[in-house]
Amino acid sequence: MPVTINDIARLAGTSGATVSHVINKTRYVSPELEKRVLDAMEQTGYSKKVAEKQNKMMMGNCSVVAFVVPNVSSSVYAFLAAHLNDYLTEKGYMLATYITGEDKVLEQHILSSLISNKRIGGIILAPSAEQASSYSKLLRSRIPFVCLGRTFVGAEADSVTAENRQAAYRGTMHLLKQGHTDIALLVEDGSQSGMEERLEGYKSALAERGVRLDPKLIIRIDNKDIGNAGKRIIYRAYEERHPSAFIAAGNKLTHLLLQTLGDGGIDYPDDVSIVGFGDEGWSEIVSPPLTSLEQDTEKMAYFAAQRLLYIMKNGDSGEKQHIRVPVELVVRKSTQMIGLGPFGERATDPHEITLTNDERQRLRKGNFKVGISFHYGGTAWTRLHEKAIRDTLENFGVSVISVMDAGFDPALQVTQLKAISMQQPDLIVAIPTNDNATAREFKELSQKTRLVFMSNIPFGFSRDDYVACVSVNERENGYNAGFMMGEYFKGCEHVHAGFIQHGIAFYGTHLRDMVAVQTVREQYSNIEVTDIAKFNDISDAYFVCKDMLRAHPEITAMYVSWERPALEVIRALDELDRKDISVFTCDLDYNIAMYMAKGEYVRGISSQQPYKQGEAVAVVVAKALANGSIGEQHKYIGVAPYRITASLLPRAWKEIMSEPLPSEIESHLSE
Repeated sequence: MPVTINDIARLAGTSGATVSHVINKTRYVSPELEKRVLDAMEQTGYSKKVAEKQNKMMMGNCSVVAFVVPNVSSSVYAFLAAHLNDYLTEKGYMLATYITGEDKVLEQHILSSLISNKRIGGIILAPSAEQASSYSKLLRSRIPFVCLGRTFVGAEADSVTAENRQAAYRGTMHLLKQGHTDIALLVEDGSQSGMEERLEGYKSALAERGVRLDPKLIIRIDNKDIGNAGKRIIYRAYEERHPSAFIAAGNKLTHLLLQTLGDGGIDYPDDVSIVGFGDEGWSEIVSPPLTSLEQDTEKMAYFAAQRLLYIMKNGDSGEKQHIRVPVELVVRKSTQMIGLGPFGERATDPHEITLTNDERQRLRKGNFKVGISFHYGGTAWTRLHEKAIRDTLENFGVSVISVMDAGFDPALQVTQLKAISMQQPDLIVAIPTNDNATAREFKELSQKTRLVFMSNIPFGFSRDDYVACVSVNERENGYNAGFMMGEYFKGCEHVHAGFIQHGIAFYGTHLRDMVAVQTVREQYSNIEVTDIAKFNDISDAYFVCKDMLRAHPEITAMYVSWERPALEVIRALDELDRKDISVFTCDLDYNIAMYMAKGEYVRGISSQQPYKQGEAVAVVVAKALANGSIGEQHKYIGVAPYRITASLLPRAWKEIMSEPLPSEIESHLSE
């Protein structure tokens, strides 16, 4: 493969923009850094390539193409200049770059000079002004020109721009699907850079998802205030509106946002998620790496140069071309899923709920009793959940009087709930086996005692019918599974995936399953969601898997809702001798960990942290018993899941299970 500017940048330990500046002499570069770049060019033979291109250049009239830009400090314009130079020198033209600094008067002087210069064959222009009236002299002249990156209104002109509206729409939609609703958009006033189009894309995404537009979340910063004044504007908006996410609709705005957050001690993505904009080489090397909307500068430069040379050769026919180049959303670690409860409420972090000394005293004096109704008790998850609830409540002086296991049987759970109710508990903790079938019994119980739910709430409940719901962040759970599937098969040309999902109306697994599919479809174009099938009983997953593979033997990737049906799927895969299939699932247990350690089937697990969830449940219970409620802002408590691959298995097991990884499992990891 031919050596590129990016290859030189990596070898020299710098950015592609800096390499471009060295080659084109467009900005001062320190002698030390310049030498590193030149040495890298010499080492790779790139300097010879540059020299050969320069030797091809024509001399004399119309031998130069002018590139008129606001700046080259932005890597977007630096990359555009580099790509234009590569293409034009191949064709025998020299590229001359002129910097306006967004100064409209200076821009007019530059254009007037270029129009009268006989060596200038054509102009590629990133206009600073929005109205065509500012370019009347250029429009009246016979010199060919093409607008690049920006354009103006009021007259027809050939143009190549990014799909600005589509880009902002995709960035906003990405955040919306992660559970964000309070999304701030940073736009730059006073520059002609497609900002209004980006604003339209942002508004369109909000409207499509039914999210009310908050005008105060549209933060306009004058291009003259890209500095401390701009930082103050951003920080004030964050303090007043507390958005859960930002989209910076430009390169400079992205820099400014990161500086503002850093100065204010605001962490991303823990405190706020970020989507940047541009083609920044540093987006993937900052910590954490930045999710960004990246323009294809190479393609934009190619189309602009190609169009300009066509007009220079054939003349202006009067038919103008307006080329829009798609923008790619590159998802990295600066955005994260946020949990949303059954009524769309944002999840509260468990650490936000604490008990005062007075509350602890009231608990010890109250002789409070709590009953627990599990949907199923035969897993390590349930055992750890119960242990954490018991341990924590015991420290508060609260008694657990009954723990019952419904074995996924709604009728049995109804009977058990009646039995728990007869013991007159002050509160019942429960995981409904079925949102519909148990709804009536839970509704009757809500009139007699307080209820704290785990994972989901029964059908027909209102916010006033229960104290709180404590769950894993199911959006993140599904995202993790989809992400691990995508990353595992990254680089593979075309992968067929099957999704085996929970068929019973269960809020938690439904949300998890939906997001897993969504993540794969939207972020990994090389993976085709070939089939989606449902199971009701855990044992059904075995038959669902076999039926899916009979219909689609090309499937090599599988998602299963959680580990127990995943084990049934693996049983089917064993019988079919399909060891080529990679499985991604949720929740950690002995058997699923063993398969992962052996390198068989299981490649990724997004696990709940049952002990931490149990602790969160107990604190919520204690808070409610001490005060009668815990407050509307804490209706939904979300605990972050743990993303596990084989290399992380020992550490994950210790943190989740509160014990070392069993030696028989660990022995397989070292094989």
